[in-house]
Amino acid sequence: MAPLNSLENEYPLIDSNFQTFCASHAIYSVEDFLLHDLDALLTSAAKHSTSQRLKQGIHQLLSIVDALHPPLINGLQLLEDFERNKEFLSTGCEGIDAFLGGGLREGQLTELVGPSSSGKTQVRA
Repeated sequence: MAPLNSLENEYPLIDSNFQTFCASHAIYSVEDFLLHDLDALLTSAAKHSTSQRLKQGIHQLLSIVDALHPPLINGLQLLEDFERNKEFLSTGCEGIDAFLGGGLREGQLTELVGPSSSGKTQVRA
């Protein structure tokens, strides 16, 4: 990931003062920043005379990262989305659809396995 000093020209809050503060916490790149404890960083920033500007720099760096990737989703949100998204594609066979709980779930890979001559190819066709 990008070193912090490469952001200085485009983002004025990521100045040498901010970079020195980050370096005191072994943060030299955006990756280092993302791996660091944000609460500890904000607490440490509050102890400095330029605390407001440091906090603004931290929030600016977070907004830069947020703009470059989709929002992070935790496991509980993924589970809720999975349970809410009940769109199925019918296999054309009522028995298989019932066995699969409604058919093939969109967005998932369903693998058919079984012994030779058990009908896997016929299901595919």
